[in-house]
Amino acid sequence: MSKTQSILRLIRSDLSFFALILITIISLFTFLSPKISSQVFPFKRQAILNEFINATKQRGSIDPQEYWQFREFYSPGYFIFSRTGIEKSSVQQSNEKIGIKYDEKQLSLTFLVFSSPLANSLDILTTESDLNKIVDLKQFSKENFIFADKNSLIYREDSKTIKIIFLMDNSKMRIANGYFDYGEKDKLLVENKNWFNVTVIKEYATVLNLIDFIYREIGSVFSLFYFQNLC
Repeated sequence: MSKTQSILRLIRSDLSFFALILITIISLFTFLSPKISSQVFPFKRQAILNEFINATKQRGSIDPQEYWQFREFYSPGYFIFSRTGIEKSSVQQSNEKIGIKYDEKQLSLTFLVFSSPLANSLDILTTESDLNKIVDLKQFSKENFIFADKNSLIYREDSKTIKIIFLMDNSKMRIANGYFDYGEKDKLLVENKNWFNVTVIKEYATVLNLIDFIYREIGSVFSLFYFQNLC
């Protein structure tokens, strides 16, 4: 065997080993990363949903940090944040997806929109401390309740849709997200305000859902970011 052939064989051997290592790393990363695995493996997504619901039932309340993590990992998407309020067209678009009626007169400022193929939500500031004054909970059939307490509700709308509604005080909002500067900068904005949230969760996605999401949403997020920066 010539020296050249020996070198080529060694190179091919090294490349095969490198390719095997690379494939192994990518596979482990895909499986272990919650954000990626939930998109690739439906059973992982279902496990994330079940874990959130079971933890909420056992605790007897929705944990703000667990909710935040669940929303982001279940169906990764994008956030739009504004200290001056999300523009009405974006709020209306989200409301159409979420499909929960609430009294806008009881709300102060819609500061955050989350949008993804399987999860959409609005985060809103309000001075109200009673969820029933914002949302008429009597409109929902109790037989569809998954979890309910005074100021929160998780219920199944149909076989593929779960909706979440809650009202939490300012201190819990601070624990869950870091969008506001809770020092002097945003103190007056969030002071004496509570956190109202409405969320819709879909338990499946088709190729058409994903294509539609990409087509409609990616364009809108760039235009919204541009608009917010101008303001």
